[in-house]
Amino acid sequence: MRRAARSAAFAALFCFGVSISPLQAQSLIVGIPSASITEPGHFVLAHESQLNVWDGANAYWNSFTFATYGIGARTELASSLYGLSNPGSGNLALGIGVKHSLPLLAPGRSRWEPTLTGGFMVPVSFSGRATGIWTYGMASARVPALRNTRLTGGISYGTEQIFGRRVTAAMVGVEAPLSRRFSIFADWLSGTHDLAALIAAVGWQANRHFLLIIGPKIPNNAASGRPALIIEAAYDFGPVGPAFGRRRGSH
Repeated sequence: MRRAARSAAFAALFCFGVSISPLQAQSLIVGIPSASITEPGHFVLAHESQLNVWDGANAYWNSFTFATYGIGARTELASSLYGLSNPGSGNLALGIGVKHSLPLLAPGRSRWEPTLTGGFMVPVSFSGRATGIWTYGMASARVPALRNTRLTGGISYGTEQIFGRRVTAAMVGVEAPLSRRFSIFADWLSGTHDLAALIAAVGWQANRHFLLIIGPKIPNNAASGRPALIIEAAYDFGPVGPAFGRRRGSH
């Protein structure tokens, strides 16, 4: 996912996936990982398209498709296919990784829910760029006075298979519930690289399984690419296999 890979290669996603808890449990915010973890035994499949149809000869489509599986103990496995685009990006890769979340206080001890989250992904290039790495660490907390809005900040390091070059970047995210069905999401990656952008979006949780996110992507500068419209859809298939740990809460 050059441009569309965003953190997750974003965990690649994978690391993205989305749990069934209303609007507060997707595995990614939009372009960076979330503190939430896919429910044990649940399989989530998601697709993101980045569209620019207004830029004349420079119009483009870029995408990534990712999946997550919750194995319990606040841990999920993740996989992401990125780099499918038109015109072709020449950076097609498949990433495999894991994400783990660690609450700093026992459940119920604080409404702020301070949490540390970390993970990594190994992207294997299909475009002659060999194998790389993407790893990250984050701290997050909720703000009870703002409808339990969650604020996230951290740092990420990745290689050219995801970012186009070796990159160390700061990342910041906001998850702000508006109602049971709607939320506002925003995240940002610093620097000048394929994923360096601010993304602000509205999320609609249609039901316990389906989430739709739509919003603009605003690159940090011209060297980081062109603006695009982000359209992301994720579906939680529910329990599809064994979970190897205790069921987590909706944190």
